[in-house]
Amino acid sequence: MKFNTNPPAGGEKEIYDFWQKENLFRATPTSFKKAYSLLIPPPNLTGELHLGHAMQHSILDAISRFKRMQGYDVLLLPGVDHAGILFEATFDRELAKKNLSKEKLGRDEWLKRAWKFKEEVYNSVSASWKIMGLSADWSREVFTLDLGPQKAVFNEFKTYYERGLIYKGPYIVQWCPKCNTAIEDVELEYKERKEELYFVCYKIQGTKDEYIEVATTRPETIFADSGIAIYPNHPKFKKYIGKKAQIPLSPIISDFVPIFEDSRVEKKFGTGALKVTPGHDILDYQIGKDHDLKIRQVVDKKGRMTELAGEKLKSLKVNRAREKVIEILKNNNALASVKPYKHSVAICERCKSVVEPLISEEWFVKVDALAKGAIKAINAGKIKFLPKNYAKILVDWLSDIHDWCISRSLWWGHRIPVWYPSARSARSGQVADIQVSLESPGPGWIQDEQVLDTWFSSGIWPLSTLGWPDAKTKNLMLKKYFPWDFEITAPEIKYLWIARMIMISVYFIGDIPFKEMFFHGMLRDLQGRKFSKSLGNGIEPTYLIDKWSVDATRMALYTYSIPGRDGRVSREILDERGKNFRNFATKLQNISKFVLDLAPEPVHFAGVSTTHLSPKHKDDKWIFDELNQTIKNVTHHLKKIELHLATEEIYEFVWHKFA
Repeated sequence: MKFNTNPPAGGEKEIYDFWQKENLFRATPTSFKKAYSLLIPPPNLTGELHLGHAMQHSILDAISRFKRMQGYDVLLLPGVDHAGILFEATFDRELAKKNLSKEKLGRDEWLKRAWKFKEEVYNSVSASWKIMGLSADWSREVFTLDLGPQKAVFNEFKTYYERGLIYKGPYIVQWCPKCNTAIEDVELEYKERKEELYFVCYKIQGTKDEYIEVATTRPETIFADSGIAIYPNHPKFKKYIGKKAQIPLSPIISDFVPIFEDSRVEKKFGTGALKVTPGHDILDYQIGKDHDLKIRQVVDKKGRMTELAGEKLKSLKVNRAREKVIEILKNNNALASVKPYKHSVAICERCKSVVEPLISEEWFVKVDALAKGAIKAINAGKIKFLPKNYAKILVDWLSDIHDWCISRSLWWGHRIPVWYPSARSARSGQVADIQVSLESPGPGWIQDEQVLDTWFSSGIWPLSTLGWPDAKTKNLMLKKYFPWDFEITAPEIKYLWIARMIMISVYFIGDIPFKEMFFHGMLRDLQGRKFSKSLGNGIEPTYLIDKWSVDATRMALYTYSIPGRDGRVSREILDERGKNFRNFATKLQNISKFVLDLAPEPVHFAGVSTTHLSPKHKDDKWIFDELNQTIKNVTHHLKKIELHLATEEIYEFVWHKFA
């Protein structure tokens, strides 16, 4: 078949459509060929194609095509993630343009419209992959809310529950007041801010003028203090151990709280004494549990003060309440000093709002048993990591893992498959008589309002995409293509996704999810910053594709594909590389045209090898030797996933030796 192939990008869509029509990328489970499987990290439903995606997809595609050339039955499986918080926030903004909201529509109507919106945006995600020439098996494309993944997610939840690994209860979580849901530590970003450090005096009970001085960046949470901890053998404050100190916010609150030692208190922070507020700090919560302290909450889920702060401060936003508390401390002569302080503040990676640690009734998974299996598999060297140091990084994290908060106060996602026997028990969250089921157990049963964390379904992705929980003996896809041979991702989701996939796969079927794990570096701007809309420093892959062609864009990105190493790029740098590789692609095209013009009809290149040719002229012999050495070198680099070096070898041979 002939195509209209005018350089640099002529005919790319026409060629890709032909490939799809001929089913050239379809895996064949019944084939006797040895399998090679690659699982594409599912991009977010609302995600636009960015440079990271483009590089990731280009690497996957190069390996897929290389393995097909080697005779493997290749499965490159595409999929899309429903993107819980992100999709819901995006859709809510669309509704707001029409003066609509979740509250006005109600859950059923909101979901009906959300699914319609999903259909509108879904095709653009798949189309962006196809623009990159991705040789994926589109007949097996999966969405995380499809029936197959729903079945897998339910089986995962039910198994955890039946084995006593799932529980519901109050626990300190990172809460985003804007997204109105719990989020995980690994979903946070940290921004350095210049704020104030307040040195507050707590009067010692039974004394006239003895005080213990405590430093805090959050005086508004003093209302919820339950104790004061000092580091062991504090030279100034150890004499107060076993005594009590008074909360200095009279007349609103003047309770006495215990003073005690704890090794977790930092010597170098403030005065070496820590106000312990278990309801609003992760460390304080742990200290509070160990010392049996009361848990009180003075900031609610909307980021406003509760009744504990008194009538005048109740319902104020945190920053405004802080100003009022400082006034009270000054009036009570309890504010010793204020110093400038630079520290990191946790913000939600989705909406960029400051998060609030607080107590919330959530669903959790006990992950100790899961983590142990993953650690054992990693330490046994069952997974090849590129770079190698990521094995230790993951083991270190898994060795100090906390229970996983899996519930989210959203409407978009896998709804928690828990049913309560009455509306009353559903409101109270009583779990004594619950049933775990995909469908309602019968009249009167009320389903839990929350949905599962997006990463709950992502963690089971290597299995659900191949038909699990069907038995491996019955499931041809699972039997042939699992474990996956190759997986790739950015380092930023190594805990959220990679660690959990290993935990879950090992726990459920006793095997690793993938044999080789490639962490590519991040592409950043020349200042080392991540690309983002807020910074206005983004470079769209479509800009490069439209200007220089897909092939040129891919080759330019391969030069940054060194495992674990970030690359700094600019529009000018990528334009220069795009131009060079566009010219290179044009040269290849001209070489092909020249050869085809000289070749007899019909031309068949399949199975042709240079090893059987015996050139007579010394120049011919030299170029064949160079070609064979290039083939050898490129094959070596592709096997080691060194695409940057493979690109250099091909470019060097074609441009400087062959033509």
